[in-house]
Amino acid sequence: MEELKELLLSERAHRPAMEVRDAVKLIYQNEFGGGHLIADPDRAQAWLREELDRCAETDAPLVEPIGNGLVRVNLAPARGRLTPETLFAMFFLSSAQTRGSTEAFREKLALLYALGFEKGEVDEFLEGYEKAGYPPLSHSDTYRAAYAPAYRVVSERYARWMDIYSAVDRFSRFAGPVLIGVDGMCASGKTTLGTALAEVYDANLFHADDFYLPQERRTAERMASPGGNMDRERLSREVLSPLSRHRDVVTRWYDCGALEYGPWREFPYKRVNVVEGSYSLHPDLADVYTLKIAVRTAPETQLARLNVRGPDMLGSFISLWIPLENRYFAATDLWSRADMVIDT
Repeated sequence: MEELKELLLSERAHRPAMEVRDAVKLIYQNEFGGGHLIADPDRAQAWLREELDRCAETDAPLVEPIGNGLVRVNLAPARGRLTPETLFAMFFLSSAQTRGSTEAFREKLALLYALGFEKGEVDEFLEGYEKAGYPPLSHSDTYRAAYAPAYRVVSERYARWMDIYSAVDRFSRFAGPVLIGVDGMCASGKTTLGTALAEVYDANLFHADDFYLPQERRTAERMASPGGNMDRERLSREVLSPLSRHRDVVTRWYDCGALEYGPWREFPYKRVNVVEGSYSLHPDLADVYTLKIAVRTAPETQLARLNVRGPDMLGSFISLWIPLENRYFAATDLWSRADMVIDT
């Protein structure tokens, strides 16, 4: 509640023309997201395109937090940076994943009394609003005239990667496949990023962890080479090479615990494909990627995340896996070779 209160006070200060209904709209979006707009996805997508075409330029930032893990993505600054398809995918996915409750919403409405509105004005509005069943609202005419709002409510899960979506969308005019490699430090967010990209672009997602080198090939010479514990030859042969030729992928994972392969799986060709995981941008593989992304985080943050992930494995990461990765980063100059370096 305190986070939402601060956001409402900031909105009131920066947009003094805000009326009670505009504050209620922000509270509604904080609790329920924008799901009421996707009852008809085709119409919702067409409406987004119409708004993108006609929305006025403003000085609003691309992203404005509204709390509860949600943001407003302003359409004017997004126009030209992101395709309508990408914007709609983020909005649609976010709306489908956001659930709120009327009880929590009612509690949040009490914050209206801390925003400097006349008490009688708030009382009158809430009385009529409750009788109407707490429906979604449009902005007031005054707010629209002053600020020309045009935005979509999106989860921070997707909105945090805006620069990457912009980079991917620059390739949308080309006919060839978009192959995205996501490499970097363990516990830096590679899988989180890869999953978000796969969801927004309906992309194939492949994990470098599924391509660890089989036990019988782990020679002293191979393991001494940077990134040698990943079967990059099989990743290239079974995944990257077919995709680069617009072909389906047939591959399987290697189970390090059982020391055996899993069953074969087929991935139909898709235009956007993501490979995430340590060593996925090894120099032997890097040239095939359309976009190379390296993810890093502060060492203390890395250790804290690894401890949450599994305290019993923290010692192995400190003594073995992190030193192996650091040697790979230094030997292959990953941070300089990447097209984008993301700090999390």
